Amino acid sequence: MDLVTEMGAFLLWNNFKRLTMKKIPVLLVLVLLISKSTMYPQTLVDYLLWQRGDTLGIKDYADMGDKPNSLYEALILDTSNVPPGRVYELRAGGWYPLQNNPSTSAKHSTVIVGSDPAMVVNNKNTSSAPPLISGYAGMLVNTGYISANGDLTIKNCSLTPGATDLSLGWAFTGPAAPDLHLVYDNCIFEHVRWVFVDVYHENCNVTLRNCYFVNMNGQPCRRNGGLFDCFADLDTLLVENCTHINAQGTMYRFRFGWQFKRIVFNHNTFIDCAGSVFMNNGYQSNVSLTNNLFVNCNVQPYPAIHSIDQGEQDPDWLPMGLVNVYPDSADVANNAPRRFLVDNNLLYWDPSLSNVVDTVNQLKVDGISAWQSQMILMNARTKAMFDDDAKYPYLTEGKTYTERPSFTDPKDLMGAQLGIVKKLAVAIVDTNSPDMLPDWRSVNTGSSKYINPDWPIPVDLSYTNAALMTGASGGFPVGDVNWFPSRKGAWLAQRDAEYTALEAALQSGHTTGVSNGNAIPTGFTLTQNYPNPFNPSTTIRFSLHRSGSASLMVFDLLGREVATLVNGYTTMGLHEVRFNATNLASGVYAYRLTSGNFTEVKRMTVVK
Repeated sequence: MDLVTEMGAFLLWNNFKRLTMKKIPVLLVLVLLISKSTMYPQTLVDYLLWQRGDTLGIKDYADMGDKPNSLYEALILDTSNVPPGRVYELRAGGWYPLQNNPSTSAKHSTVIVGSDPAMVVNNKNTSSAPPLISGYAGMLVNTGYISANGDLTIKNCSLTPGATDLSLGWAFTGPAAPDLHLVYDNCIFEHVRWVFVDVYHENCNVTLRNCYFVNMNGQPCRRNGGLFDCFADLDTLLVENCTHINAQGTMYRFRFGWQFKRIVFNHNTFIDCAGSVFMNNGYQSNVSLTNNLFVNCNVQPYPAIHSIDQGEQDPDWLPMGLVNVYPDSADVANNAPRRFLVDNNLLYWDPSLSNVVDTVNQLKVDGISAWQSQMILMNARTKAMFDDDAKYPYLTEGKTYTERPSFTDPKDLMGAQLGIVKKLAVAIVDTNSPDMLPDWRSVNTGSSKYINPDWPIPVDLSYTNAALMTGASGGFPVGDVNWFPSRKGAWLAQRDAEYTALEAALQSGHTTGVSNGNAIPTGFTLTQNYPNPFNPSTTIRFSLHRSGSASLMVFDLLGREVATLVNGYTTMGLHEVRFNATNLASGVYAYRLTSGNFTEVKRMTVVK
């Protein structure tokens, strides 16, 4: 599909959303004609299995006598004496098709939960499948969309905007007002034309945690088949411990003209993502990309011409890679310098992908023979900015791993399926290509199972690589920690401390400081920084012979704290921290390591 046709279709969906929000009478009548008939009961109790305190158990499709819309009706009928802690609970394995797109209440938060809280990954219990919220055959505009008028949380569910007649919506959910918090936790997302979450209202927060995204496809376009898009200034996007498999287009879009106050990607796994993981024009700040695992991603080449993918490109017509920063006049947001932390990530591309760009150039796809690879961490301009500590002290690049993960049971993701992703990446860069990325399925195969995800999830993406097992912050595994259930509890116990350390690293321009060696130290040590004297950065190494709370702080000679490098739970082992003193004057400073009863102080000299 060409850009004009694609955007025209998307704008029709967007205009419908805006008209619906304004409650245009014609549309309202249309919705009423579709949704309300005398064959459906009209009271909330008719849609309830039970009520326990503030929680309502919602009937599923079978409970309703094979009729859809029970969740829709419960949401719109629950209007009297609704407690602030209202929860709508869906039965495990139940089906909750949406014949109409519900809007949640603006008067209270809405929480929709599946009854089984077990993690969707590493769950082999066939009877504990998460409840499925989907569209329903015969929808006129968008199949299965939940519009949030108030804060919205969805947990332990399977979500798709698809329907049994193989129709597919543009998106699944999004806020209908500013200043909202949207949380999606422990959910399976599958199938979408555009993205699962779209945001058109400012200052919203979106959190994606413990989710499994698969088969992001459904529109013949190299950009479509993603996860998140926004057209407003947002507060925070947090993506944590999520796994992404088999994506066709651009997954997370950070567009020119709209700023985030904070973007965090921490402990996520990405495998076989044909398009770009991030569409980032380079204007964002306060971004941290840490402890993630990227395998065979960004496979589609970049055309290096502005007439294609207009508005979704780097300003210098460079490939974006996974990290992109542009030194424009909007370089400073709120009088603060650009900050971008990249640390403890794995980047791996199978050797079979090495000829993708050559193949596309030889074919002269779209008449272009200058296609460029996007299978990179960052382009040359961005790399030069990260290396210029004097001018860009808060663009920080730490450890990057490049080895092939020895996944326990990846099925054919590293073999036959990778070949399919490669073939699609070569074909779909053509703007007129009719191709789409086929579903990757092993359990619920065939069109009759279109809306039903594989259950149990068929892969095990744990691995045994020694360096990766302890290569993330705090000595935890790189990537989605849910694949390592024996480590998840310990990770959660130190989660707040980890985010404190990440924020401190972002603000001070140093790395997260975890570089664990194989040997276990026999005591506490704090080494002399190197180089010393230094300008503007230096490295401090220390070791702990047991895990626990630790702090590493920098003081001037009057005893005033000038930087916090480590503060919180820290695992035993060898650690190193990069300290950037760009904002400090020349002189002598002290740095102090404290852990339990151990304290040691050393001095260092800044020379400018």
